[in-house]
Amino acid sequence: MTSSAHRQTIVQGLVSARRSRQAWSHGSGTPELGVDDAYAIQSGVASALGWFPDGPKAWKVGGHPLITAAPLPDVLVSPARWNCSSPDGVLIEAELAFRLADTPARPEDVLACIGAVCVSIELIGTRLSDGLSAPAHWKLADQGVHAGLVAGSETPYAVCAHFSDADWRQQRCSVVVNGRLELQGQGTHPSVNPLAALPWLVAHAAQHTGGLRAGDLITTGAWATLTVVPGDVVEVVFDGLGSAKLALI
Repeated sequence: MTSSAHRQTIVQGLVSARRSRQAWSHGSGTPELGVDDAYAIQSGVASALGWFPDGPKAWKVGGHPLITAAPLPDVLVSPARWNCSSPDGVLIEAELAFRLADTPARPEDVLACIGAVCVSIELIGTRLSDGLSAPAHWKLADQGVHAGLVAGSETPYAVCAHFSDADWRQQRCSVVVNGRLELQGQGTHPSVNPLAALPWLVAHAAQHTGGLRAGDLITTGAWATLTVVPGDVVEVVFDGLGSAKLALI
């Protein structure tokens, strides 16, 4: 674990990078960060930028076998437009997100608290000068390399509440770019069941941000990834669960 002074230096660097839209270099070498450091830095950045005065209302969670999470700032509503500053484009992830209708009191209660499911598109981006090649806990500290989230229209959770792992293995996901099918897969979530990490998140949020609450939206990890460039119009479709659309400008 690094010192509180070192954590604060990293917080200041990441905040500056977000405000200037210029990647931040932490200097020569890459000091080791622990997972507790990463979550403390997440919290420091969020506090400095005033993201969550009433607590987070959106989250990303995922990873297999190691689960990690980050609270998210504003969520865009599909169809959305996003300003891509790099001519090389941006990495997107096709995901499913779940909306809580009730506040879970315990980790084992969370599935019964879900009210809706929606297709989501996460944009991946980092404020670190070494980009996505940075060590894992540095990327976690940088809000899990989150750049933006687009949420599609919501479908009642009842349509998939009964799904077993076998059902999730049959779930199809497609990514269409400029009207052309670019990716299509079936059962490609790394944990098979996209809900698998939600009980863990209940405990994590209770420790770090006061807990999950009714109304929170949680996106749950990539089924497909693709790099898209300015001018592209992307639509992600999950059969029977809806779609989300994003135009990069």
